[in-house]
Formats: sequence, structure tokens, C-alpha cells
Amino acid sequence: MRPRSRATQLLAAAAAALALACGEDPVPNLEAERQALLDATQPKAAFWSEVERKGALVKEQRGLEKERASLATTSAALAAEQEQLVVASAQARDVEAQAAATLAHDRAELARIQAEVAKREAELAGFAALAVAPEAAP
Repeated sequence: MRPRSRATQLLAAAAAALALACGEDPVPNLEAERQALLDATQPKAAFWSEVERKGALVKEQRGLEKERASLATTSAALAAEQEQLVVASAQARDVEAQAAATLAHDRAELARIQAEVAKREAELAGFAALAVAPEAAP
């Protein structure tokens, strides 16, 4: 029992004893006090339904906290993975830039070599024409 209700009961008992000693009927006073106590308290059904409602809310809150913790862990793992992917992507861009520079250099070298080949083929064709021309002259 709560201390306040125990004190109230003792006070009521003392008042009843005093009333009996004075010759008064304590029943109306006690019933009035009982009614006042009943008016000041909740019915048991309402109290327990409130307890059950709050208990369900606490269980739901704990479940949500567990889910939030799980999501936070997953989020941290995904953030670390994303950071790794950003680093890998930057490295891939560097490699791609180096490959593009090498490819441009190689294409320029190929164009220079092809021009050199065309020049030499033209010289060879000129020499071949000269070689055929003296044989046709006599």
C-alpha cells in the first residue's frame, strides 16, 4: 500500500474510534470518506488497460530502437563501402587518363610511321619507274 493511503486509513480508523466514543454513528462518515477515495482513484480496469497500453508502447519502442541500431550499422557499413568505391573510382579515372594519354601518343606515332611508309613507298615506286624506263628505251 502507498504510505498516503495507509495514513488515510489510520486517520479514518481514529475518526471512527472517536465517533464511537462520542456516541455518533461512524458509518456515514466512513462511507463519505470511502466515496471520496473512490472518486480520487481510477478503476482497476482502466488502470490495467493503461498499463498494458504503455507496456505495448515500450515493447514497440524497443523494437524500433533495435531496428534503428541495425539500420545504423548497415548505414555505417555502406558508407565505408561507398568510400572504398569512391577511392577505386578515382584510381580507375587516373588509369583511364594515363591510358588515354598513351593511346594519343601511340596514334600520333602510328600516323608518323604511316606517313613515313607512304613516303618510302613513293620513293620505291619512283625507283621502280626509273628501273623499268631504261629497259624500255633501247
